[in-house]
Amino acid sequence: MGKFCCCNCIFSCVCACIMQILCAVIVILGIIALAIWLIFRPNKIYFHVADASLAKFDFSPSTNTLVYDLELSFDIRNSNKRIGVLYDQIEVKTSFHQRKFNNMKLETFYQGPENTTILHPAIKGQNTVQFGDSEKSNYNDEKKSGVFDIYTTFYMHIRFKSGWITTSKIMLFATCGLKVPLKSLSSSTFQRTNCIAFPWSPK
Repeated sequence: MGKFCCCNCIFSCVCACIMQILCAVIVILGIIALAIWLIFRPNKIYFHVADASLAKFDFSPSTNTLVYDLELSFDIRNSNKRIGVLYDQIEVKTSFHQRKFNNMKLETFYQGPENTTILHPAIKGQNTVQFGDSEKSNYNDEKKSGVFDIYTTFYMHIRFKSGWITTSKIMLFATCGLKVPLKSLSSSTFQRTNCIAFPWSPK
């Protein structure tokens, strides 16, 4: 009985020591991470659409089919002097008055410090889109003017990288409200548009 109690005490002491070591390691790693963050504190990443045009944007009310051909020039500016950005996933969702008509993924890439990367997604195809009376009215009015209100949102999984240090995944989205001219109907030129970026989490 005495031997059993002694063994039990030794086991408890070993477990307590292991827990203390683990807690100490976690605290030290947290302090290191905080120090690195304060030294290499990332600056904001800037997103904007430099150019956009529609070669086609035709909606058929009889079949609820939207045929579209949208070209974008999407600029991403990394203003950090010592930090690069890994774009592990980029998904583009495009809509007309909250009615999504396209969803596509872009190639992943690494962006170096103080660098601007220009993406040229070609959003082209046809989809069945359920337009209500409001969307149909908006479509007809905007077709007459030759300029369409298009909303494009970029959903991204990114990581910051500096030397051998890489952060965990951060989810970010940039939403861009665009007034895009239809080439065949409008002589208007596209106005460079800033996008608003926010962190996000999937539902």
